[in-house]
Amino acid sequence: MQTNIQRQLAMLEQIPRHPRRITANAITDRLHGRDFDVGLRTVQRELKSMYDMGLFGLVLDDRCKPFGWSIAACWRGLNLTLMDHHMALAFHTLKHSASQLLPPQSLKQLTPYFERADQVLASDPENPWLYWACRVAQLPEPFPYICAEPDPKSFKTIQEALLHKRQIACQIKRVIKGKSYWIDYMPLNPEGIKISNGVVLLAFTIGEFDSRRYVRSIDLLRDIQLLDTPAITRDDFDIAHSGIADTAELIDIELRFTSSANFILSGAKLSENQDVEQLQDGRYRVTASVKDSPRFRAFLWELADNVEIVAPLKLRAHFTRLISKVSSQYQTVTT
Repeated sequence: MQTNIQRQLAMLEQIPRHPRRITANAITDRLHGRDFDVGLRTVQRELKSMYDMGLFGLVLDDRCKPFGWSIAACWRGLNLTLMDHHMALAFHTLKHSASQLLPPQSLKQLTPYFERADQVLASDPENPWLYWACRVAQLPEPFPYICAEPDPKSFKTIQEALLHKRQIACQIKRVIKGKSYWIDYMPLNPEGIKISNGVVLLAFTIGEFDSRRYVRSIDLLRDIQLLDTPAITRDDFDIAHSGIADTAELIDIELRFTSSANFILSGAKLSENQDVEQLQDGRYRVTASVKDSPRFRAFLWELADNVEIVAPLKLRAHFTRLISKVSSQYQTVTT
């Protein structure tokens, strides 16, 4: 039975959308090319059976021989009854991140698949796929604060603009000399949506002539309007690097970690050329070439009581001043 289903799915993959067509002979030849041992009569019989049952939007062109097969141009779905446990697990996994990663139209189309996936996984409490779904997850690291959620209506408008490459107009919250202001911007060119550290960010450019790129939390945008004008796009956009300043200097560092530092215990690496040596006092000497970025400095600050910065002297001096400032604050009694 499993072999038959795999063959039938492979058969359906060969059928183009209307008005293009393909004959049963051509489908049989393609199946042979994929190592399926099947005859022309079997292909004809299974195509006719699926057509008679109204499955998969199959269209038969019998105006002349050989008959042609195609998928109706308006067909937008698959037969959910054929969803197996592997596909159900995939849809179950997608379901938990889909609301922020997919446009509303796609979510609406996928809702029946999500519901069917839950049914397939729950149909047998003893099946290993349900066991897996309940015990494997990629969870965000919990934060000591609650991130602001973007307004659903505003988020949907931004998704619509990005999907159809349209410009938007909005107000953006800015802090100037310690005071908050809502400033009008028009037009904005949405370039991408990025979720970083639990915050939903919009990457965009402003107008036609400003070459700078900006990234702002979507909750800092309000009164968002979808414009009829096409967004100005650039081919060099990379969502993975949006909002990350690439001006960090490459430096050679020397650090000394205590033996209990999580960095040492986890066997992590700062770079491919990292070298680790255990010293006589039990600490670990680590040398590496790294980017002197804000994220790297935040990493060092989190390990402040388990790491000593030996080199470069400029970075050591930065943390010496920072520690002195913090110490001074805590030596002052708050009244």
